[in-house]
Parts: sequence; C-alpha cells; structure tokens
Amino acid sequence: MFKAALTAASDIFSPPFRAVLWKSLALTLALLVALGYGAQWGIAAIPDMEWAWANTTVDLLAQFILVIVLVVMLMPVSSLFAGLFLEEIAGAVEDKNYPADPPGKDQPFWQGLWLALKFTAVLVVLNLLALPLYFVPIVGVAVFWLLNGYLLSREYFELVALRHLEPKEAASLRRTHRLRLLIAGFLVAALASVPLLNLFVPLFATAFMVHVYKRIIRLA
Repeated sequence: MFKAALTAASDIFSPPFRAVLWKSLALTLALLVALGYGAQWGIAAIPDMEWAWANTTVDLLAQFILVIVLVVMLMPVSSLFAGLFLEEIAGAVEDKNYPADPPGKDQPFWQGLWLALKFTAVLVVLNLLALPLYFVPIVGVAVFWLLNGYLLSREYFELVALRHLEPKEAASLRRTHRLRLLIAGFLVAALASVPLLNLFVPLFATAFMVHVYKRIIRLA
C-alpha cells in the first residue's frame, strides 16, 4: 500500500502529468478566488447594526467562517476539475507503469463530467454538514479522515475500475476489498488534511487507485 502511494506521488510530478497538474490547479484557484470575492460581497451586504462592537464581531466571525469554508472547499473544488482529466491521468499511469496490460477504456466526456459533478456535490455537502465537528480537537481529525477516507477511496477506485469493468463488477470488487480500500482512503485523507497539499489530492488519488486496482487484480 505504501509502495503504491509513493509510486503515485512520483507519478503526478513526472512529465506526462505536469500539464494536467497545472491546468487542474489553475482552474481550482480561479474558482476559489471567484468564490472568495462572492463571499466578501455577501459579507459586505450584511446590514449594519446599531452597536459598533456588534458589527465588528459579526464581520470578524464571518471572515473566520469564510476562511474555514474555503479551506474545506479546496479538496472538493480540485476534485471537480481533476475529474475532468481523470481518464487522461489514469491512462498515463497505466501506460507508464503497466504497458503490457490491456489498456483501460476511456469514459465519454459528458459521463465523466456528470460523475465529477455528482461526486463533488457529495463531498461538499457532507463536509459542510460535518464542519462543526472539525472544530472539536481529535474528534474533528477522526471525523475528517473517516468521512473523506471512505468517500475518496470509494469514488476514485470505482472510477478507475470502470475503465476495465462493468459498473456492477466494479462495485462488487470494491465491496470485496472494502477494508483494504478504506486503509488506502486514510492515506489520501491524511494528505487532504494538509493545507495546500490537499490541492494535489485528486491527482494523487487517481494515480494511487490505479496502482491499488492493479495490485488487487493481480492478487485475485
């Protein structure tokens, strides 16, 4: 598992991946900046109250919540754009590391876009619902790792497996190896818990799950 993670980390910074890496990061940062400006406009539109201290308190609290939300949103937003390039990333990993294996089948663009949007929506909604727990020491870390470790391992493994299997077969393979995949998900969630590094999570998770899938198939 750790060897697969190290191989995936080296993959995403190798020449075949750099163009996708920069495109994904640029689109992610652009959207986050746009969201930040929109949120600032919304904060500025909050009606003033009679007391100056109350206005200051509301403004500081709103700014603090905005920063936390944007940090939490880094991974889901980057997942959205990385999802657009998932087939390209998975194909490059397969070509580089498994040239003798049958190549995977790319999914249609619109199907990939729909899956990326659906997965991003689930990540955003569940992380925002869990946001209050993230402020609780120790509990917050545990909840973040459990929630995102499960979601990321499930979705990225199935997306990678769908390049080679039918949907029912991919889901069945995931259920059979759920414990192994959950451990892999914890490694991904650990990276996702580090600010800035979490921008690389979708690319890393895609490459990582290609290696995990290949190892599972070879053991089957």
